[in-house]
Amino acid sequence: MNSKQAISHSNRSAYNHRRRNRPRLPCPACAFERLIDTGEFIRSKTYASEDEGYLDADYYQKCSKCKADIGIKRIE
Repeated sequence: MNSKQAISHSNRSAYNHRRRNRPRLPCPACAFERLIDTGEFIRSKTYASEDEGYLDADYYQKCSKCKADIGIKRIE
């Protein structure tokens, strides 16, 4: 399938269904329920900027609600 071709309606609904059912990581600072979506079999731990372990995180994200810097460490 060419990347410029449109996704058919049946493929689009299956794609959206998979995206909506992904596990979500909550913000540890404000408990906002959707910091980022994760993979189905990926486990992660989140750290607020003042938590021990924040500097050892694998990647960082800013919460869209409270604007806190969050460190995310992949466990598995």
